[in-house]
Amino acid sequence: MTGRRRLWSKLVVIALGVVVMSSPAAFSPVPPAQGATTTRVGANSSDWTWFDKAVGPVQIYRVFDGGFHYATWRATTAYQQHPNAPAFDYSIRVLPQRLTNPTDPINAQIRSFLATTPKNLIITNWHEPDETYAKNRQFTTAQYRAGLLALARMVRAQNAADGGTRRVSLTLMDITFSGTWSTQVSDWWPTNARDGGHVDLIQGDMYEWPHATNTPGVPAGYTDGINWRKASTLLAPLYNWAVAHDTPWAVAELGVLEDIHNPMRKANELSAAVAYAKSHGADHISYFDNAGPRANWRLRYSTPVGTTSPTSNAAVMWKSLVAGG
Repeated sequence: MTGRRRLWSKLVVIALGVVVMSSPAAFSPVPPAQGATTTRVGANSSDWTWFDKAVGPVQIYRVFDGGFHYATWRATTAYQQHPNAPAFDYSIRVLPQRLTNPTDPINAQIRSFLATTPKNLIITNWHEPDETYAKNRQFTTAQYRAGLLALARMVRAQNAADGGTRRVSLTLMDITFSGTWSTQVSDWWPTNARDGGHVDLIQGDMYEWPHATNTPGVPAGYTDGINWRKASTLLAPLYNWAVAHDTPWAVAELGVLEDIHNPMRKANELSAAVAYAKSHGADHISYFDNAGPRANWRLRYSTPVGTTSPTSNAAVMWKSLVAGG
């Protein structure tokens, strides 16, 4: 491409807020993390006051906007809770059909918002679309892919304008990667051949099976250990898909329960998961310190069974893993 053509392309990007390129290189993925020192260890928490005191600052913060509610990054709760965070993995929730409608004002609003965000932001729209689709079919898989690519074009335009390295991710449930859900990963991942582009990062919400939790003798936050999977077994389907499709990968959410028979099992499995993520080049791995619809995954549960502590084995372990221990 001549210098004049490069200048013209850049001017188009800045002026219109979209990427107008025919080269497949416009959709080249960011290289995956290489080695242990580049895999960030982070978290999402429903109780940051508790988490920040028990674990301290993490390397990446997983944060959700249940819609699209903020005009600027500084107005977000993500920024207000952790203004000095080194990185964020951020989710918005906008019907993908709106992102492909050039007359919808949401697009100008998102472009304006992106201009205020950290230059290394990871962003996705409608995380776990595979679950939404199975429940209520608010959009088709094709509509979702097109919407995600529309977001990617906005993000790449902003990167071209300010030199950022922002990335767009697709985040799916672990059961989709294992092939036990109603859709496949390929239904959601945009491709050059089918969709005219792809996004930068594949992420998984990876959870142990919550066997027997909330039953007599197995309270919230605990399991009896039946059907337990090793960290390598849990994460391998996500990693294998990423390798097969030559794309960077990350664990957006990791959830593990306490074993009522082994007070160190959860902590040890957290260590094994981070070790797997690092040795297999994950971009990042974040713990889900929340009570979910299937089980209570929080880090605070301790011994004796049913008690809580800011120095639980799991919390102490995650603090160590964030510190690189």
